Amino acid sequence: MRAQHSKPRYSVDDLINKLKSAPIKDIPLSELVKHGKYAYKIAWDLKISRVQLRRIYSELKHILRSKKITEANIPKLYMLYPILAYQRERGVVNENFVNLMYALLENIEKYPDEENLETAEKFLTALVAYARKD
Repeated sequence: MRAQHSKPRYSVDDLINKLKSAPIKDIPLSELVKHGKYAYKIAWDLKISRVQLRRIYSELKHILRSKKITEANIPKLYMLYPILAYQRERGVVNENFVNLMYALLENIEKYPDEENLETAEKFLTALVAYARKD
């Protein structure tokens, strides 16, 4: 009997699927931020550098620090979509990273409570911490 091939655990696709089905706060923080888990694997598998993450990180971090999605910051959240598309077209980030960020943005919009925003902020911070220094 042949072994079935499955996607590696803690893959980009795995996290995207989880973000589409439930709030990010429902994923244990240890799975999101610990060494060898989602943030670590994604940063290294996608070969993302801190420079590449800087713009999206700065914009999103500012929104998430407010601890709530308001009428004032919803346009800022929406503007991250074209920023990501632009970065993808320039070759600054790849399609998998853009899809992950789209899933994260949609998750934040769908579940805008404080705990969900805090968890998203912690994941993003860990992703930047694990990214290459370039």
